[in-house]
Amino acid sequence: MLKLSIIVAFACGGFLCDDALAEDHQINFFNSAFIPTSLTIEAGDSVTWNWVAGSHQLKSGFPGGTPGTPDQPGALFDTTIDAQNPSFSHIFTEMGITIGFFDENNPAQIGSITILDDTLTFEVGVVDNSYLPQVIEIFEGDRVRWVHEPMEMLHTVTSGMPGGDPGTIEEPGALFDEESSDLNPIFEYTFDSAMELPYYCIPHVDFGMVGQVIVQDRFIRGDSDRNGALGIGDAIFSLGFLFQGAATPNCLDALDVSDDGQVDIADPVSLLGYLFSSTAAPAAPFPAEGPDRTVDTLQCHP
Repeated sequence: MLKLSIIVAFACGGFLCDDALAEDHQINFFNSAFIPTSLTIEAGDSVTWNWVAGSHQLKSGFPGGTPGTPDQPGALFDTTIDAQNPSFSHIFTEMGITIGFFDENNPAQIGSITILDDTLTFEVGVVDNSYLPQVIEIFEGDRVRWVHEPMEMLHTVTSGMPGGDPGTIEEPGALFDEESSDLNPIFEYTFDSAMELPYYCIPHVDFGMVGQVIVQDRFIRGDSDRNGALGIGDAIFSLGFLFQGAATPNCLDALDVSDDGQVDIADPVSLLGYLFSSTAAPAAPFPAEGPDRTVDTLQCHP
C-alpha cells in the first residue's frame, strides 16, 4: 500500500481535481438598510454580510418567528456586524427552502434567501404502444412525467411487473397504477428513494410495453465510505478499491473526486490535497449531498 507521505507529496505535485467551488454571494449593511434584501442561491453556496456603516445585529429567521423552526430568530446564526466585526459568512446546504434574516437593531429591515431545489422532471412519452424512452435514469427527488400521445389507445402506467413478489417494489401497482389516455393524458410521480423500478402497461405487457426507472442515490463527492463526512478514511477506502482488490463500491461516483468519469489514483490524491494541502475542493455535488448530472458510466446506489 502507498504510504501517506508519498500520496500527500503527489497531491502537492499537481494531481489536482477540478476547481469547482460554490459561489459566495454578498450583502452589504449600511446605516439602516442592507442591499440586496433577497437572494436566490444554489445549495452549497455561501452568503457573506459586509459592514459598510452603522452597527447591526444580524439574525436568521424573522422577528417573532416560530420557535423550533428556521424562522425562530437566531436559530441558524446570530452575530454582530460593525466596524470591529466587518463580515460574516454562512453556507446554506438545505435545498428548496427560504431562510429569513433581519437586523435586530433595525427590525423593519427583513430579508430572505431562497435555496433552489436541484430536482428535475423527466418526460416519458406514451406513444405507439411504447414508453419512450424505455429506460430512464434519474436521482432521488426527481420526477417522471408520462405524457399520453393524443389519439393513442388506452394504456396504463403500472409499477412492478405481473407476478411480482408481494411487499416489494415489483408487486404490481405497489407504487402507482394510473390510466394513460386522452382523458388522463399526464401522470407524474416523484421518486423519493433510490431504486430500480420496472413498470408496464396492463393491456399491452405481453406485447412488450414495459419500462424501467433507475433512481440513483444522492451523494457527497469524495465521501467514498458514505459516512457523510470527508476524511482520510475516504482516501484509504478508494486506495483499497484501486489496489487491494476490495469489492466495487455501490456508489462508485463518490470516488470520482474530479468528476472526469473514471476512478484512478488521481482521485484519492486530490482528496488528500484538499484535506491537508488546501488544494481545490471536490467537484459538485459538494459540500452537500446532491445529484451528478454529468454524463458518464459511474453511478451511485445505496
